[in-house]
Amino acid sequence: MKIDDLLYGPQGIKKNSTAGKPAASSGGVDFQRLLEEQLRGVAPAAPVNDVVPAIPVAEVAPGLRVEGLSLSEAAIEDLESFGAALENKKISTAELAPYVDAMEEKIVGMLSVREQLPPGDQLGALLDRVATVTYLEAAKYRRGDYSA
Repeated sequence: MKIDDLLYGPQGIKKNSTAGKPAASSGGVDFQRLLEEQLRGVAPAAPVNDVVPAIPVAEVAPGLRVEGLSLSEAAIEDLESFGAALENKKISTAELAPYVDAMEEKIVGMLSVREQLPPGDQLGALLDRVATVTYLEAAKYRRGDYSA
């Protein structure tokens, strides 16, 4: 079977000599003319000179940053010690209380430093995450999740 028979057969497209040429005002849309009109009407984009940061960076005292980092490191160390104490089957639930007390002290310190930081500060986000995890572990102990 030939392709011409399928395309130009009794129900197919009629063969004409203007195939491949644009139709001249046959009620259709002249896309070339529309494209040219649109391209003439487009204004050039304004050049970008300076990039302004989305969030202005506020100055934070270096001592405050050091304190925040120290507290977060100490809280992580407390969490690790608490985890090791939980793995030790010889330690009773009551003996875990000093670990939890130390973690809660770190939470208070981290939240105190966090309040002094500007919104959107990366150290503030770190303090929030560490304080959240620390708080959850202390709350589990206080709730009785670790009692045997």
